[in-house]
Amino acid sequence: MKKSFLLILVVGLMLFLANCEKEAEVSPERLKVLVDTVAQELEYEVWMDFSYELSKHYPEEYAAGMAMVRSAERAILEQDESRFLKIFELLKSYPENGALELTDQIAFGNRLAWIMADQMMLFNNATDVIDFTVAKFKLHEESLQWRNELGAMIYDTQANIFEKLDETEKALESYGLALDYFEQPETLLRRGLILETMNDLEGALEDYITALGLAPNQVMIIQKVKEVFGKLNPNDDPQKFIHDIQESLQERRKEEVLSEVFDIVAPDFQITDFSGRSLNNSNMLGKVVFVDFWATWCNPCRRELPEFQTFYELYKNDKRIVFVAASTDQEKQKVKPYIEEMKFTFPVAFAEDTATKFGVEGIPSLFIIGPQGKIRYKIVGFDPDKDFVKEMTWRLESLLDS
Repeated sequence: MKKSFLLILVVGLMLFLANCEKEAEVSPERLKVLVDTVAQELEYEVWMDFSYELSKHYPEEYAAGMAMVRSAERAILEQDESRFLKIFELLKSYPENGALELTDQIAFGNRLAWIMADQMMLFNNATDVIDFTVAKFKLHEESLQWRNELGAMIYDTQANIFEKLDETEKALESYGLALDYFEQPETLLRRGLILETMNDLEGALEDYITALGLAPNQVMIIQKVKEVFGKLNPNDDPQKFIHDIQESLQERRKEEVLSEVFDIVAPDFQITDFSGRSLNNSNMLGKVVFVDFWATWCNPCRRELPEFQTFYELYKNDKRIVFVAASTDQEKQKVKPYIEEMKFTFPVAFAEDTATKFGVEGIPSLFIIGPQGKIRYKIVGFDPDKDFVKEMTWRLESLLDS
């Protein structure tokens, strides 16, 4: 009975989309709900055929684009090559007026290739997928908003595929291209491992030390620096070497952090935390203010907030410092239960229009306002490889000293 109802729903949805004026009759939100419902309930083959038809005939609908993404991933995990290739053809011929932007399409192609290489499923198709993705990136890279991040990502995936194919020289070349766009510790580590197997210990050590500068607390990177240094310098102490390197890297990182300073007058704002305390430009003068914009649905925020809590614990009794975590959640009822569940004790408020006044474009976004009422630091996103507490402490001390 349930299956019959869902089949009727699918047919009805397709007829509805085919015969109505979509903009007037069905909202993207409603379409998404319908698609998500049938995705969860339909059997594999019925869902795959439905999503293919939806993706093929309604590319201008974002829900149809996401159905294409979901069904392609599912075909890989089911090792359903024939259906995967049909969906891949949709991606290759995706129209200019489609809902998925170029950045989305490139990231989508990269994700498919990465899953194939990582899981070794439909791996014979991985080269075609990454080749298509790289070609699309090259064709449009000058206009892409996240050019460096995308370039690093797709060439890293290509290198991973070459490694699995035992094409070492090509893998090294692709890792080099990835690092030209954006240096990431994982990429440096993987290239270092290849160089080490080729007995290029100097090259490997250079990559490991560079990776250590980006991720100073990663245990595996620290261990590789010690190992390779020990092989190259059997009469020297690897522990002393790593200590000296870490001190030097820390000083360099501190200089970088403190150089990224602003001198912008903070916008007029008024925000009230859950305890009833009012924060604004006037009553915050003379203090260092940390305003952290976040949301419960944001995964990087969920990783950052425990670090924010640790930092808050260190300075919560210092009257010169003010903390507030400003939630941008539209579903406000989710905020307090999440804070209670995580046992966070830092002050929390609803951002309301304050996020707009500060020009927040992505979260988490942490603004540090100095005693003179000016924005001195702005940190967007969360990098788990950085020492959040230490870097916040450097920024704080620079402002208190001034």
